[in-house]
Amino acid sequence: MDKTRDKLVTYAANLNYADLTPGAIHAVKRSMVDSVGCAIGSFHSGTMKTVRGFASQYSSRRPATIIGTQIKSSPELAAFANGSMIRYSDFSDDYFGGNGDTGPHPSDNIGSLLAATEWIGGGGKSLVLGTVIAYEISGQLIDHTTIRGNGWDHPTLHAISTSLGASKILELTTEQMGHALGLAVVSNVCLFQTRLGGISNWKGLAGPNASRNGLFAALLAKEGITGPGEPFEGRNGFMKQLNNKFELGAFGGGKLPFKVEGTFFKHFPVVYQLGLPVSLALELRKKVKIEDIDSICVFLQKKQVVLRSEHPEQWDPKTRESADHSGPYVIGAAFVDGGITEKTFTPERYRDPTILKLIEKIRFAEDPQYTAEYPRTFNCRFEVGLKSGETITVHQKNPKGHPGNPMSDQEIEAKFLKQVDEAIDKKQARVLLDQLWELEKLDDVGKLFPLMRVRDH
Repeated sequence: MDKTRDKLVTYAANLNYADLTPGAIHAVKRSMVDSVGCAIGSFHSGTMKTVRGFASQYSSRRPATIIGTQIKSSPELAAFANGSMIRYSDFSDDYFGGNGDTGPHPSDNIGSLLAATEWIGGGGKSLVLGTVIAYEISGQLIDHTTIRGNGWDHPTLHAISTSLGASKILELTTEQMGHALGLAVVSNVCLFQTRLGGISNWKGLAGPNASRNGLFAALLAKEGITGPGEPFEGRNGFMKQLNNKFELGAFGGGKLPFKVEGTFFKHFPVVYQLGLPVSLALELRKKVKIEDIDSICVFLQKKQVVLRSEHPEQWDPKTRESADHSGPYVIGAAFVDGGITEKTFTPERYRDPTILKLIEKIRFAEDPQYTAEYPRTFNCRFEVGLKSGETITVHQKNPKGHPGNPMSDQEIEAKFLKQVDEAIDKKQARVLLDQLWELEKLDDVGKLFPLMRVRDH
């Protein structure tokens, strides 16, 4: 008997659209607007062209559509391509659990849930329900497990959460859901090595790939394939491998908010914990000139200080993926350029001598109070030593998009419009937005894909 497996399956099997609160439904639509904007915004990147080209080589008698195109592929490869476009620019939503572990990016589930809904001919309510389930399960797991401390990476959780969100969309029985979950848990181990050293393309693809595997598990279970019956609590199960016998908390519903209502949105396309340092760099550049700076000490919570300080590649990024995860680099780039855009992550910027010279002056230190307050409250403080001998201190808490400093619907919309501006025309963008804001009224999710089609570059 596996109580954790049974609790997750029972929750997913018994939750119905009628159980969702208006707040949860609206929260899903906020994440959909945000995610679709990210997908269209990254459409023309070289890596995403490669991923779409790979997925387009394969066909299916029951295909799913790749965002931005008329191309149809097998559902799991369309899921991978769409999830990768959502995730690639590192601008998609995030979540931080009760134990302070980083991630997962819950929107990594959305590419697979879209594919599952289109594949079955489902409507908006089905997609909304599947999304609530996936966000709830990934949030529950990160709240009660320690992934990275054991050398694992959070995409492991996407396979689990997508398997049940997709199972609900695909209308699996409770027994089939249990098999899908078993298949997803035991077959998907993702290692944190993905995010260490010189970071590769896989950093942005690992989550969508795990989610694709969760969809694949659900599709297998729908056809009658069985999975291990004790994936969490078995002798060699998930808990044994993590060395963490955890218990899940109360699930969303009734008087308890759903996890999707606590989503963290990004105001800058950088790893989430660097949003505040970027904001502080933009504030600092209004007060001092680059030639007057002697040193910058960045105070953060302990986990981020360790991550930033122990890896020399943070001070010498040589790939896009390393650059958007480099605290020194994004601080330096924001100060020098006055903002963070897609151009920030081109070689001419992350190898720019002016930025590289500035980041040599940056170091990181822990503030124990910040560690104690994290992740309920994010803090960052700069203590800037000037060549004159003067010290300037700037401090901010909770980046824009944090649940404690939320982005409004209008701000999420503005983020969407800015990302899609060069890919689709303004009228098309407005119609697409209107459909996403009324997602629950859509009778066929497949109708979204023509509206997401990108014009020729």
